[in-house]
Amino acid sequence: MFWQLVSNEIIKMLRKRRFQVVLVILIVLMAVFSYAEHQAVLVIEKQLGTADWHVRLQQQITDQLNRLHNPFLSAGEKAGIQATLAESQYELTHNINPYAPGAPSFMHGFMDEGILLLIPLFVIVIASDIVSSEMSGGTVKMLLTRGVSRTKVLTSKLVALFLLVAMLFLAIGVTSYVVSGAFFGYGGFGLPVIMGFQSSANGTVNLTHVYTLPQWQYLIMTFGLGFFACLAVASLAFMVSTLVRSTASSMGIMMAALIAGTLLTALANNWTLAKYLPVVNLQLINYLNGTPPPVAGMTFSFSLGVLVVWSALALVISFQVFTRKDIMG
Repeated sequence: MFWQLVSNEIIKMLRKRRFQVVLVILIVLMAVFSYAEHQAVLVIEKQLGTADWHVRLQQQITDQLNRLHNPFLSAGEKAGIQATLAESQYELTHNINPYAPGAPSFMHGFMDEGILLLIPLFVIVIASDIVSSEMSGGTVKMLLTRGVSRTKVLTSKLVALFLLVAMLFLAIGVTSYVVSGAFFGYGGFGLPVIMGFQSSANGTVNLTHVYTLPQWQYLIMTFGLGFFACLAVASLAFMVSTLVRSTASSMGIMMAALIAGTLLTALANNWTLAKYLPVVNLQLINYLNGTPPPVAGMTFSFSLGVLVVWSALALVISFQVFTRKDIMG
């Protein structure tokens, strides 16, 4: 009975136009981003007069050094530039081409950048009405009259939501590989990716534990961490959907919180309490590539713990509210 409920929830979501629109937007964005990146590479090669990646990387290092002299940069911005500079110099010294073309490299970059805002937005669109729409539509009331417990109903929706997030990540992986491969080729899973940079919010970069991984291993790690972060977003959206009867209100609340948190991530250097907010901790992938945290004192285990605590709290509230709410009236 339980897995039948889960299956029904997934089928209902897949049939909704909202989920289909997300997939269409995803494909369109992949095509646009791939084309834009391809054109950017051609422009840079034309400006430099060569396709030699050593020349391009050296120019990037020079540009980064020049940016560090900007007196208007914040401490966080300088820390980010110093981390990127250290990575670029390491790549040049060890003859590692960071611009090697290929769909895996595009997937790597898309997940690094998309996990802060774009992918969580997709999750919110999917999760925002999984409870609220059926509260107003009477589907939940019908299930309860058939003797299905409230806990089982809500658990089936939660499991279905997590499986839908997994499907979303599968769709991201497939579409990013297929679409970008048309522009850059489909090889490159064995290319080295630098790991082990340890950057602090004050700009210090530790190179002691630097090593390389094949790109396919790095992709597994980034997609895994991105999936975990989005499960936290899904849990919070699930809670809001349980608390609010209106789908539009549920989606609006979560989108406002996500966008506000994204802005806060860029401005939170001097506000230490910001590190306890879930949105500030979504970029778990940054700990892999050495990007300094937005707030001093944040570590991988700390961010992981914050997301776990917020997710658990959201689910406890969801079940407490749902089991006591007047649905039959």
